[in-house]
Amino acid sequence: MARIRKRGTSKYQARVRIKGYPEVARTFSSNAAAVLWAAQREQQLLQGLGEALKEADALPLSVALTRYAETVTPRKKSAHSELNRIKVWLRQPLASLTLSSIRGKHLAEYRDSRILASASGNTIRLELAVISHLYEVARKDWGLEHLVNPVKVIHKPKLPRGRTRRLYNGEELALLNWCEQNENLRLKYIVIIAIETAMRRGELAGLTWQDVNLSTRMIYLDDTKNGESRTIPLSSRALGAFKALEDIKDTRTITSATASQNSSKSEIPIFNLHVDNISAEFLAARRGCHIEGLTFHDLRHEATSRLFEKGFNMMEVATITGHKSMQMLKRYTHLRPADLLARLG
Repeated sequence: MARIRKRGTSKYQARVRIKGYPEVARTFSSNAAAVLWAAQREQQLLQGLGEALKEADALPLSVALTRYAETVTPRKKSAHSELNRIKVWLRQPLASLTLSSIRGKHLAEYRDSRILASASGNTIRLELAVISHLYEVARKDWGLEHLVNPVKVIHKPKLPRGRTRRLYNGEELALLNWCEQNENLRLKYIVIIAIETAMRRGELAGLTWQDVNLSTRMIYLDDTKNGESRTIPLSSRALGAFKALEDIKDTRTITSATASQNSSKSEIPIFNLHVDNISAEFLAARRGCHIEGLTFHDLRHEATSRLFEKGFNMMEVATITGHKSMQMLKRYTHLRPADLLARLG
């Protein structure tokens, strides 16, 4: 049986007691909310979910996050980044609340506090996504199927507008010349291949000679960011870059000749650079050329836009770039209106 009583001037306490289960109570800011919660709680108890309710009532978010980090996060490609987000959550006061007591208003308050702290909309959405997935895992795999995912009832911050930065006139040549002058041929060919193939930074960092077939002019990526394999055709310029790499014999690059002598070495990354090192070397080149506002990931934008400018349709471009949705592909594509004049006639 449920009882609702007013507490003070603006609070309502709902108390539910079913034979065989301990009495539970919760306070709400409106009578309607108290009545709704009490009715749902009664129904769940009568459906035999008492043990699950008891478990959720006693499971703090901090404990659930620790279990999630140990059993779910390691299976994700973004495990390192997600672990950092979990650490952020573990430092929040919310971490001491139980899963059943966390409501949408708590997460809305967290969202607003992060906005005030100048966190980007995308950062906040990714942080909320951790909690959302945690609740779904708890519902589907941990026997807490009665839980309501509180993330689903709040408004998410708007995503920022997609970057529109492309290479301006002379910037590509300046970057490549800087690499030549500073004897960083490795970065030179990374830049060329990135522009010609639209490969992501992580895909380039993990690329091995085993993935590259110069005879068929194809790159085969077995493990990409979106979890699907992808085959990338090589332009003549990209092919030339890979052939030039074969001739570079230093301690940082594995040649195809060496790889053929020892098959295990063919699995060593071609560039032998961590993703962060690629960004650092690109930043040094950019600063050396006095180029402002350009990131390495902008080369993927540039490559995608160039494919459209060459006349490829959306499905053909998606096959090369690996974009899973047309909406995402659109965000990464920025055509220069001036370049369309010739096709208009």
